[in-house]
Amino acid sequence: MRLLRLLSLLLLSAAIAWPVAAQADLRFNGSLSNQFRLRLYQSDMPDDMDWDMTMLLTNLDVIGRATNDDRNARLFFNADLTHDPTGVLEDELEWRLRQAYAGYYAMYWNVEIGKRIFSWGMADEFNPTDLLNSEDMRWFITRDKLDRKIGVYAGSATVSYGNFSLQGVIVPIFEPVKLPAEDSDWLPWQLETFYAISNAFPDYVDAQEELPEQNIGNAEYAARLRGTIGTVDIEAVVFDGYDQLPTYDIEIDTDLSAAVLDGEKPLHLIKYYQRYQAYGGSLAWTIGSFSLRGEGAYYTPRRYLYRIDDSLLKVDNIISAYDLLLDYVDHEWGVEKPSWSAVGGVDWREGTMIYVNMQYVHTQILDYEDDLLYDENEGFVTLKLQTMWLDEELTVAANGAYNTWQGDWYIKPYVNYKLTQNLSAELGSQIFSGDEETRFGDMDDNDFVYTLVNYSF
Repeated sequence: MRLLRLLSLLLLSAAIAWPVAAQADLRFNGSLSNQFRLRLYQSDMPDDMDWDMTMLLTNLDVIGRATNDDRNARLFFNADLTHDPTGVLEDELEWRLRQAYAGYYAMYWNVEIGKRIFSWGMADEFNPTDLLNSEDMRWFITRDKLDRKIGVYAGSATVSYGNFSLQGVIVPIFEPVKLPAEDSDWLPWQLETFYAISNAFPDYVDAQEELPEQNIGNAEYAARLRGTIGTVDIEAVVFDGYDQLPTYDIEIDTDLSAAVLDGEKPLHLIKYYQRYQAYGGSLAWTIGSFSLRGEGAYYTPRRYLYRIDDSLLKVDNIISAYDLLLDYVDHEWGVEKPSWSAVGGVDWREGTMIYVNMQYVHTQILDYEDDLLYDENEGFVTLKLQTMWLDEELTVAANGAYNTWQGDWYIKPYVNYKLTQNLSAELGSQIFSGDEETRFGDMDDNDFVYTLVNYSF
């Protein structure tokens, strides 16, 4: 069924693309880049630092476009080829088709079909209403958001009138997030807990992954109303689909003894993706050199897990593991709760020389219970500062975030110099700090310095 839906989308795209390709020449551009990262971390010896190479990423990115003579039919595709010998990629050489879609554009309406990356919302980087694309989190958030996004096969239609437009999107094929491997330095501590359970009960664990079935009832849907009133841009968004981040559940066979005697694995560690709805909106108001931005969304109940008892992770032998599992038959591992997320901030720009962006990002789990695995509130102050010198050839910048509730933070300072019109070089670092079981503090041993060379064509 998944293959059938993919072929159907490709055939529909081809029906739109054929007249474009017949009447127009393809135009190409892209980039070739290399990023080298040197990780700096605390060694086993007190007050001693160590280092290793954590990335040697070479990326070829190619973009193609075509438009017919009437400019009412267009093609767009974007593919990249990535090489990384450090072992983060499943294969040392990885090819991705990031986008490939065709569109037909009339005065008051348009349709687009194919593989797409959507960018919804008006806040910077943290967008509560930007829910259609999952992300590649194998390097956490150390790559730009657009680079992290994974394209989805979708069909969309938009109607426009005056300053307003209404876009509807259907995504028939679910695309989950790409998470770090079990042995990755970027693995979040919450996931480490579940891998620890597998390692504690290797003779009893049956690991499963349940992806949404590919049928019309499981397609994802979204709609966005967008418009301008005076100097204020507004958006309203509705989403009905799946959380790209997985949730986990643990099931232990009620008749544990019979399962063991039959040679079955009675502890089922189930990874699945939950369907939910979201309702939100955003706005941006420009006043001279300042822009005010706000964005928020409410999410219907999703499953949140309770904290795992440490006794589950301290198993001496197969007999003690069996005795411990008996105590957890019919145990409740999680609960469903609604939540919300909001962003508010301000931009200030002084010509092309200075750009400043400051935001406050807040998320909250409603009807909270104290023994959940996740914190009730998270609030981040984010800051982005960029200055340009030497006729805009030299960029000195920094961005970062501070968690006002848990005290963890990160900062990324960097310098970029444009050597020629097409060639640039960048030097920077990224530093994390905080308590171990916090978003950024968990990555405290992943501080790195990096170089980035990029050639555009």
